[in-house]
Amino acid sequence: MALTKICSGDAVAAGELRQFNVGDVEILVVNFDGRLLCLAARCTHAGAPLVEGELSGDILTCPWHGSRFRVTDGSVVRGPTEKALKMYDCQLQAGDLFVEVR
Repeated sequence: MALTKICSGDAVAAGELRQFNVGDVEILVVNFDGRLLCLAARCTHAGAPLVEGELSGDILTCPWHGSRFRVTDGSVVRGPTEKALKMYDCQLQAGDLFVEVR
């Protein structure tokens, strides 16, 4: 497994959304309930930047058309999208967040 450091583990505050690029892959990092989660940064419906979306509990709402995703697994809660967000494996090592991008 090839991991890439994307930020320090404290770079994303609780309830915050931040976007990072790993090569040409846009990664959305969400701090949900003290857990750092890495997801695709663009909505699967029309490509909206999800970093501009709204996080309420574990639900992320797309800023353009209102699709809702569960940040813990990327699943669709409400459309118009029908396709889940890709989740990326990530882990904290020595205080830094690393992600695996295949």
